[in-house]
Amino acid sequence: MRTILFLFLVIGSSAFSQSTLTLKKKYYGQYSGEIPAYSFETEDGAIDVSACSIQIAINEDEIKFEIGQNKFQGTFKVMFEANNYFLLDCLIPNQKATERVMVFKKGKKISRDGLYPQPMSFLKKIK
Repeated sequence: MRTILFLFLVIGSSAFSQSTLTLKKKYYGQYSGEIPAYSFETEDGAIDVSACSIQIAINEDEIKFEIGQNKFQGTFKVMFEANNYFLLDCLIPNQKATERVMVFKKGKKISRDGLYPQPMSFLKKIK
């Protein structure tokens, strides 16, 4: 009886397991764009933040961000693949929130969901 139960669990779990998604090599490269200006409210009033440049480099085993003068890097995994894009979940050391990057399949462009209160930014491939 135990053997039959064990077989059902093993077969059932392997039948529904997901295969690992990978980003195709043609989407690797350097992307450049701009984070638009934005403002947000604090206890002391509104704070205006001017636009700044952003660059993201994606390669096989890491992703690098350059936002203004700040540079950081980490790893990524493909969360899922849709008809028009891949969604990457980027893990950055010493950063509690993960970065989300959407790699579009057409047009050589990506978008980055800004960490609150930053707006979404769109980047175009330069290399």
